[in-house]
Amino acid sequence: MKQFTKTTLALFAMSILISFTGMVQAQSKQDIEKALEPFPKAAEGMVRHVIQLGKKSDESMYKVEIIPGKVMSVDCNHHSLMGNLEEKDLQGWGYNYYEFTSNGQTRSTMMACNKPNENKFVMGQTILIRYNSKLPIVVYAPQGYEIKYRIWKAGKNQSSALK
Repeated sequence: MKQFTKTTLALFAMSILISFTGMVQAQSKQDIEKALEPFPKAAEGMVRHVIQLGKKSDESMYKVEIIPGKVMSVDCNHHSLMGNLEEKDLQGWGYNYYEFTSNGQTRSTMMACNKPNENKFVMGQTILIRYNSKLPIVVYAPQGYEIKYRIWKAGKNQSSALK
């Protein structure tokens, strides 16, 4: 009887936890949608990518690197995607968003390769921006392109410049 009560109680607690988790996820999705209202819809042929950052205790110690790119079949050379990542102002709101444009051309080193082509993520121009968990980072890119990001953290040590 005790085992049955414990099992029932555990199942009840798990169901409450699962429903609470679902409410939190739905709430955060609603919050994201509300935060995206001022941003323009993606133009035809473009996709809106949204990066939602987690809260940090001291966000001034962090930066976010936005990395646009595309998976392409490339040889053993080092390739980079030609394109432009531009910061734009959301008029009347004081927010920024970013737009990546590219025609898909790449540049590369010119080493002789004796291996077959591989599918790899080819990066375009990156940009480093301040970390701000209160606003989403919105990036528009052509269809078929990806937006990745990397979080950078400053070290505790500071150095003085030479005089």
